[in-house]
Amino acid sequence: MKTSVSALPFAITLTCFVSTIPVPLYASINEQFSSAIKQSEVSAQFRYRLEHVEQDNTLDNAIASTLRSRLTVTTGKFDNFNALVQLDNVSLLGNDNYNSTYNGKTHYSVVADPKGTDINQALLSYQNKRGTSFSAGRQLVNHANQRFLGGVGWRQNEQTLDGYRLQQSAGSKLTLEIGHYYNVNRIFGPKGAAADQHGSFNTLTTHWQASTDHKFLAFVYDFEFDNWASRSSRTLGIDYQGKVAALPQLSWHLSLAQQYDAHNATQAFSHNYHRISLNWLLDSVTVQAGQERLAGDGQTAFQTPLATLHAFSGFADMFLNTPDNGLRDNWLQLNTKVKDVGLILGYHQFDSDTSNAKYGDEWNAAASYSLNAQLSGVFKLAHYNADSFAVDTTKIWLMLVYQL
Repeated sequence: MKTSVSALPFAITLTCFVSTIPVPLYASINEQFSSAIKQSEVSAQFRYRLEHVEQDNTLDNAIASTLRSRLTVTTGKFDNFNALVQLDNVSLLGNDNYNSTYNGKTHYSVVADPKGTDINQALLSYQNKRGTSFSAGRQLVNHANQRFLGGVGWRQNEQTLDGYRLQQSAGSKLTLEIGHYYNVNRIFGPKGAAADQHGSFNTLTTHWQASTDHKFLAFVYDFEFDNWASRSSRTLGIDYQGKVAALPQLSWHLSLAQQYDAHNATQAFSHNYHRISLNWLLDSVTVQAGQERLAGDGQTAFQTPLATLHAFSGFADMFLNTPDNGLRDNWLQLNTKVKDVGLILGYHQFDSDTSNAKYGDEWNAAASYSLNAQLSGVFKLAHYNADSFAVDTTKIWLMLVYQL
């Protein structure tokens, strides 16, 4: 093989540099590199989902039969560094009789699972024994219960962020995290105008494990969207989870936040948020009751555009965008297990924050079962009864997950 003239200076420089490395150091580097390769892991996951959507409007019923195939490669550590690459492919099994938000089939109801192949994660990480960790690249970021920032793991195409993340622990009880991200890879990708949201997204969180029974989180989210200015905002809040030894069967979760317009926001606003839930364990049944409020004034409302929204306000996803009159969600949920089958039954009452409007109510049910360590299945049902917001909607899911 011939070496080009332009490559000769680089080749000579590289040869000279390598020749100056002491033999013991070179052997040590080679040994670490070999160890990192040997400790690398490759895993695969296949997630099939059948989703049916029926709505009381002119749209045709949607049926989406999709398979997500995921390949993940994680290297071993090399001098406290390691890398991760994760590739996803979403394929159709059958016809695409649904509106994926990209396929142009707008006469069907929406199932936001477009087909395509994408790099879900690609990052370089560093971690030392002094509690410092740093990651750079495309990464999955899940904060707390994911109400303000999460990966939307329910959808076939996950939400990931491009940017940088620094975490520093002070002992075992206190952790500070700072993040800066410049692009959001949204669930509507990998192609199309909605696949990405560019901007400047800065996060600051402080976790404090006060004791075994009490955990606190303070957070600041500063989001500036280049092409979605109505969602540019600054959100500050606290989150608290606790219980007492005298009543071990009772636990609670409280979250408070305030959101302001920021940067290039199209309107001025200031809105409050709260979420409170109580969990009571009665024998084998956990009873959860709670309320969540996202304030609104008729023109704007508290929004969480980068949250894992499917985990909140009912399975039917009727409130992915908070109505301008705000939202109050009062819910009751029962969790139990019958033999090896996990069961959930929930009820939500949705009202406006202002104007005294009754939006509607929703019933949720789910069953999950793990056949073994590799294969598991989920069945979910949601039925939303509309009063003054949207239309009656029924959604059914059947999902199978196989992990290699």
